[in-house]
Amino acid sequence: MIETLCLAAIAANHVNLFEAIGQSDIMGLACLAGCLVMSVISWAVIFYKSFQISVAARQSDSFIGRCMSGSGSLDEAYRHSSDYPSSPLARIFREAYLEMQMENWYSGTGYTGDERMTAARVGLERVMERVISNEIRRMETYLIFLATTSSVAPFIGLFGTVWGVLGVFQSLNQAGSSALSSLAPGMATALTATIAGLVAAIPASAFYNYLTNKISVMISRMDSFALELLNIMQKKMIARLAGER
Repeated sequence: MIETLCLAAIAANHVNLFEAIGQSDIMGLACLAGCLVMSVISWAVIFYKSFQISVAARQSDSFIGRCMSGSGSLDEAYRHSSDYPSSPLARIFREAYLEMQMENWYSGTGYTGDERMTAARVGLERVMERVISNEIRRMETYLIFLATTSSVAPFIGLFGTVWGVLGVFQSLNQAGSSALSSLAPGMATALTATIAGLVAAIPASAFYNYLTNKISVMISRMDSFALELLNIMQKKMIARLAGER
């Protein structure tokens, strides 16, 4: 077992990717370039989305903590919400608070208290749904590129592999088995294209699943926060209507 590992380590030390790339033909270089571009863009998306989601979660925690440690007043929470521009929860609260303030528009219109409550609740639900939809769309932006890379890059590598193997067989047919040097471009194209496809696809697939899970957690938090906030605001409006009678 130890001897096998030593032989594998020695073989790995003799692998020269730059030499293999230099031996690749034009199609192999095109596959490498395509995978390289996809990999670079994927890593840019990974860093950007990881930072964006991390900031959103951190600011949401800070917003909730600040509201819980304060007086519990909706007015005070609204004033603090502008300090957390990247928090989806703060954005939901700001839009819902403004909608709740518009409930006074229904006064003097001949609506009963129950009708005003129903209209206000429907308005709040629509506003929250709209904000949550916008936040989901914002967080999921560019993730489609990671999914595309994880699906397409292996096929680009496979295409390069098939192309290289085809070149090897053609070289064998033309030069015979004695001319091993003629096989180098085809083998280099086949192997480097496979490596490039996997190097581009594996991180994209792993981080796509990771980021998707993070977004699912944030969506659950937004839904729970919206329901809780809706109940609180409904109680506030009931108290307001009771005071008008």
